[in-house]
Amino acid sequence: MLTSTNSLISGSGTAGSYFSNISNESSKNELPHISKDLSRGQIRRQLQMQFASQSFGLTSDEQQQVGSYFSQINNIYGVNDSAMRAGQEKKFGELKSQLDDLYGLSGEPKKLTDEEKTKLDDIQTKLDELYDILPTKDPQGADRNRAESLKWELRKLYYPEGKVLTSAEKKMETSIQAELKELFGIEGPKTLTSEEQVTADDLRKQMDEIRGTTKKELTDEEKIKADVIIKEMEEIAGKLVTHGLSNIEKTLYFRFDERADELNKLSKERPLTEKEQEELKKTNTNINTLLDKAAKIQEQQDAQAKQVHSQMNGFFSQMGYKGGGSLLSTRV
Repeated sequence: MLTSTNSLISGSGTAGSYFSNISNESSKNELPHISKDLSRGQIRRQLQMQFASQSFGLTSDEQQQVGSYFSQINNIYGVNDSAMRAGQEKKFGELKSQLDDLYGLSGEPKKLTDEEKTKLDDIQTKLDELYDILPTKDPQGADRNRAESLKWELRKLYYPEGKVLTSAEKKMETSIQAELKELFGIEGPKTLTSEEQVTADDLRKQMDEIRGTTKKELTDEEKIKADVIIKEMEEIAGKLVTHGLSNIEKTLYFRFDERADELNKLSKERPLTEKEQEELKKTNTNINTLLDKAAKIQEQQDAQAKQVHSQMNGFFSQMGYKGGGSLLSTRV
């Protein structure tokens, strides 16, 4: 069960991608402004403060103070957590590229004509109808402003593309989506019947053909490679979403996750027995319980880290470095 914004790997359909679609509809090329008021030189100085504070001629006491801030961050998240996460996300991106290569999807995105864009919109509408996620309200005034603000929060949450969400981020995503559903009067997503699923798969196939993103048929050898890559990506995702849990809890999560995948795969081959359905329900409940606990831990850690970063910003500001640590966030 891969917790990722990448639909190729996660298997998310229209229901899962709807909110990311509306979040990008008005500004697909915008990137989050990490710190729009800073010059390149100021940004470079901030990074130097973080990774080479000695180069600023700090006294031993000042260097010790700076070191204590990063020690506090390490104690909050775990030693070298930031570097570990960065390494995991980098590896995840490399694996994604390998998977794209296997499926023949590594080329430049196709430039669509206006006619092709219209066709895609029509197909998307049909998919939305299937999942019962068509908006029934057009929010105005304060509600419209709130909706735009929520969509911007989603854009930041999904940046950079293909990012793996932590449990805390996944919880935030669910909260934002729930509020957007209310603002736009969205009832779904509903569970499709077997006949509706066939229709949905055919519509997605049409969209891939128009976009030029149809995956090539893999050989048996390539399928084995793809399975290995996907498994490794799922392991990375699992490590990120379970951060904060004990080793025993992490082990339980992976066991539950693996069993859920087995039962879901089996359900596509034949109807599950009542006993299997009950097991799947309990397994998903256990998974959600663990992820909820991880999310709470991660939220607490982020709150504690934010306080330390504020102290660090104040320290550098007193030393005369404009914007002194605003880039020194848990996301750097």
